[in-house]
Amino acid sequence: MTEQNSNEKVERPIAMTFDSMAFAKLMVNDLSKSREGRRMLRKYKQSEVREIVENYKMPKNQEKLREISNILFAKSPQYQRLLFYLSGMALFAHIIAPIKDIKKANKAKVIKQYTQIGELLKLMNLRHEMTKVLKIAFREDTFFGYIHRDKKSFYIQHIDANICQITSIEDGVFNYSIDMRYFEKDETRLQMYGKEIQVKYRQWKRTKGMKGNNTQLESFVELSPENTICIKINEDMLESFPPFAGSFDAIFDIEGFKQLRKDKEELGNYMILTQELPMRKDSDNNNDFMIDEKMMRFFHDMASDTVPENVGVITSPMKIEPVKFDRDRADSDGVAKAERDLWSGLGVSQLLFNADKSTSQGLMMSIKTDEEIVFGVLTQIQRWVNRYLKFEFSDLMFNAQILHVTHFNRDEMFQMYLTSAQYGIPVKNHVSAVVGLDPIETMNMAYLENDLLEMHEEFIPLMSSHTMGAEGVAGVQNAEDGRPKKDPKKVSDETARGQDKPNANA
Repeated sequence: MTEQNSNEKVERPIAMTFDSMAFAKLMVNDLSKSREGRRMLRKYKQSEVREIVENYKMPKNQEKLREISNILFAKSPQYQRLLFYLSGMALFAHIIAPIKDIKKANKAKVIKQYTQIGELLKLMNLRHEMTKVLKIAFREDTFFGYIHRDKKSFYIQHIDANICQITSIEDGVFNYSIDMRYFEKDETRLQMYGKEIQVKYRQWKRTKGMKGNNTQLESFVELSPENTICIKINEDMLESFPPFAGSFDAIFDIEGFKQLRKDKEELGNYMILTQELPMRKDSDNNNDFMIDEKMMRFFHDMASDTVPENVGVITSPMKIEPVKFDRDRADSDGVAKAERDLWSGLGVSQLLFNADKSTSQGLMMSIKTDEEIVFGVLTQIQRWVNRYLKFEFSDLMFNAQILHVTHFNRDEMFQMYLTSAQYGIPVKNHVSAVVGLDPIETMNMAYLENDLLEMHEEFIPLMSSHTMGAEGVAGVQNAEDGRPKKDPKKVSDETARGQDKPNANA
């Protein structure tokens, strides 16, 4: 190589500059996530739910509250367990009690009506049907149902609350109307409803144009109280307001803290690798890189393809300090605190659903306050059952009484009724109801065991010192009541050692 060639300089661009768009395309494993994921419900934000709760008197918001409650029931395990806890608490132990002076009535007539009512209540299967009613009522505040009954079956069909409206009260029980415009949009829906609804829809359709403008009020037609049931948790207000709508905000907080905890876990495992682009230090030009864009992109892509998903790659001409996303060592997990706030706001003990430090007595007192909520609804159901009996019997002599018995106070109530029976108070039916027998079962089982099978004579208790006197004990003569007397000549080893001690008899 000649000296001339060796002194020649390779020409290059004045400055090795890169387009700013080229750097923008090098972003990999972007950490920025849409905060839309913070929504617990796709349709509603937490702020929107607060506003809906505050303006619950608007009919449209009442419909939204029912929808939110149903969605939270599916998404929140705490909310779901709360509603299952309250709706499944009652045992619906019931008896049939007279409401007239039956001593003056014909005995055969009294027994006949008692039996008929017992058979009807058995057919209604209160424990199963009413538990289903309470599940929906605690979720939506109001249960609208239609009765389907024949000689061998009894079923309560749930009617969508969005097409129902409470319109009257009869004998202390709610009656409701149904919006016929719902069927006007699709008349095939009528096939899923009772004959009464089909007949009243055709009547409404024939007469709806006769009164001029068909207002919304005119579209609601009241159904017969003989075929309907309406149970409302908040019976002191006509507006539909889910009993625990005030806790919706706290449920959203739990989900928000869970999302924050998840983000912390992800950030705690994240890492960023930086590649610094070399620049010419002796150059007077800005953005004068020592390598061209093609070479830079080659090494950047090679690093990006190698690292795992939780490692980011940044290529920059500037020096970048190490970036670490360590979790805060302080106890900043707000999930447990949000759950405690939820149960505190609901007024229900957290001990019912998870462990915490408290006393068993405090837990029992908390359960008793929850039972009072359920007992109020049981009284409402009892009034509906007795109204239903009035429609069935023109000369009604008996009423059904739903006892205030739950899974939690069952033993306590059994002991109370049993003690009362021992003092002659007529509560044998109450005792039978607490152990799970319906009135018709109690009557028939007593007849079956005592009169037909005569079990009281066949089942003889085993002979023991508890069931016989002293005369039945072998080897005892001139027996007296009480336990057999000890032989004074026989002493125990301890007594003998005590008698042998010095000065024992002094």
